[in-house]
Amino acid sequence: MSKLAIHGGEPVRTEPWPVWPQYGPAVRQAIQRVARSHVYCSQMGGEVGHFEEAYADYHGVPHAVAVANGTVALQAALAAAGVGCGDEVIVPAYTFVATAMAAVENNAIPVFADSEPLSQGLDPEDVRRKITPRTRAIMPVHINGYPCDMEAILSIARDHDLVVIEDCAHAHGALYKGRRVGTLGHFGCFSFQQKKNMSLGEGGMVITSDAAAAERLHEMRGFAWTNVTRNWRMGEFYGAIGREQIKVLDEQNQRRRANAATLVEALGKIPGLAPLPGLPDTQPVYYNLILQYDENEIGVPREDFVEALNAEGIPVKMFYMPIQRWPTFPAADFFGRGCPFSCPRYEGGLVDYNHVRTPKADAICDRVNVEIRVQPTSGELEMRQAAAAIRKLSDHRDELKGAAASRRKG
Repeated sequence: MSKLAIHGGEPVRTEPWPVWPQYGPAVRQAIQRVARSHVYCSQMGGEVGHFEEAYADYHGVPHAVAVANGTVALQAALAAAGVGCGDEVIVPAYTFVATAMAAVENNAIPVFADSEPLSQGLDPEDVRRKITPRTRAIMPVHINGYPCDMEAILSIARDHDLVVIEDCAHAHGALYKGRRVGTLGHFGCFSFQQKKNMSLGEGGMVITSDAAAAERLHEMRGFAWTNVTRNWRMGEFYGAIGREQIKVLDEQNQRRRANAATLVEALGKIPGLAPLPGLPDTQPVYYNLILQYDENEIGVPREDFVEALNAEGIPVKMFYMPIQRWPTFPAADFFGRGCPFSCPRYEGGLVDYNHVRTPKADAICDRVNVEIRVQPTSGELEMRQAAAAIRKLSDHRDELKGAAASRRKG
């Protein structure tokens, strides 16, 4: 057997991993079109408006409102729903911190719920346990492009008269029971940041079927006569890029799915590693393909396995931690003097994120998930190399286990 790269052997892949995103000629032409127009602000131009129309049409909804970024999209949706001082918002513990910070920015209190095992999205049973008289909204996240259990979440929301705001930052074009994510809740929020499946470099979008809510979104993003005036506008360059990127989204998602299928097929059955199944009757779009790692079965801590996989030329970066462990949340003092938790309108008592327990989300972040990149700029070669590298590590698990034990003793 070949020697592990981490121990001086030849890596499975020696070339750099394909860069994502890569923009085609149509995007470059769109940028040049805006540059020649000398109109870069969406107040005076038409690019963002055309992008909003195309995005709404793609999702089959009447309203799409473009904003500066995905975090602002979440914040705007909460504000349009009237969520604010004294309110609680249920969010997943396993997501990017922006989901919870959007609630804080609206002076609301994030309440963290655990994950369910098939999609790693919100666990509906834990959501039910976390509802209080102060709960105003639920923010499910289609994490890593796997649609979460929207049917159960919407049922809970109806029972308690709650707003549902879908965070679709990883899931552009994903399907839940034949419907595009973002169209099931009251609002769907999207990010177009550089790494996202639909990349404009930056930007965000809120979609809704509620005409009154859409009007509020339009007003609050651009210094209208609202209680709090803002500038949340998307610029014309991003709108022009978006008009082109929406045209290729389905094709790029299909390539993600094909890459994921190739890798899973090439990987076969490896004890201690299994692809995240996703929920029945859904079509993920694989912001990352998730392999679930069983440390007890493999006998090597995940961090050592990931380090060895990177050495083989397969880039894997473990990033997530449950949000309640981000340093800002245990302190619970975002704006000084305890705000928003000290707000006299908040009747929930002392907020102590140090004692939040989300065991499934903790395990996902700390021990279970291995995130494999399957972007459209990759193809069959890269997927088969990733599978070969993983199988190589599995075949050398005793060697990895011994090296890890020695390092820890040292």
